[in-house]
Amino acid sequence: MDLPKCKNCDHESNAKDGICSLKKASDGLLLRCVGDWSKAKHYYLERYINAFTTSMRIKWYGQLYYIDLFTGPGKCVIRETEDEIDGSPMIALNAPFPFAGYYFVELNEEVFNALSVRCKKHANYNRVKLFHGDCNSVIDDIISDIPPRSLSLAFVDPTGLQFKFSTLKKLAQRKVDLIITFPEGMAIKRNFQKFLEQSKSLLDDAVGDNGWRQFNTGKEIIEYYRKKLGSLEYQEVKLGEEILIRSSTKKLPLYCLLFASKHQLGHKFWQAIGKIDHTGQRRLF
Repeated sequence: MDLPKCKNCDHESNAKDGICSLKKASDGLLLRCVGDWSKAKHYYLERYINAFTTSMRIKWYGQLYYIDLFTGPGKCVIRETEDEIDGSPMIALNAPFPFAGYYFVELNEEVFNALSVRCKKHANYNRVKLFHGDCNSVIDDIISDIPPRSLSLAFVDPTGLQFKFSTLKKLAQRKVDLIITFPEGMAIKRNFQKFLEQSKSLLDDAVGDNGWRQFNTGKEIIEYYRKKLGSLEYQEVKLGEEILIRSSTKKLPLYCLLFASKHQLGHKFWQAIGKIDHTGQRRLF
């Protein structure tokens, strides 16, 4: 039987919570429905993971950890092309040099079950710890499990403003590099004033206070958020330029990848991977 086609699909109704209800992955499990701009996001994540694990595996032998707070099912379908691609947890598990441990968090039970099955089939499953719940609630369990002398990479990719700054403060108790997707177009610049009225309390929690309310643009709020990372000892945030992810058709800014590290070497890696985008085009960085 022919699979349903993604072209002209009303994905807003056929992909509740971002999960495709019309087709399954090649392994028979759930797929996350994404736009082709996700390839850019995953490209930068994969390149940083590879640089991070390759360069740090000797100095931090047995002490490198990966944290993914909004994992999804582990597989995605690009709705413009119907291509099946790995999600962030599979990208991390397939790194050429594996992490000592992986912490995967997913709130949706059905999605969590699909991710669990995929992880159990992977060669690195013995290194995986799965958490079913809100990352803001389980973060204490993760922090207590990560050894004090360790180096971690955390990927924070919420669908909205679910990630609280109070959670980030707890995560920063450990030595952790951060890659955070922050809405540039989807949630902030589009219908900006309406968004602010509906989401003030959510944005207060995401940014950590209401100081952002003095600003009138999404770009100003992002810059305010970046500066707040300095309060968590991410003093070198200014060296890590954000990478802007755009829609492939209208080229509108959708969100940016914010990077933060407590060590200048992390920013050296980030600057290096940003010089060439996912299409192979060299960028001024």
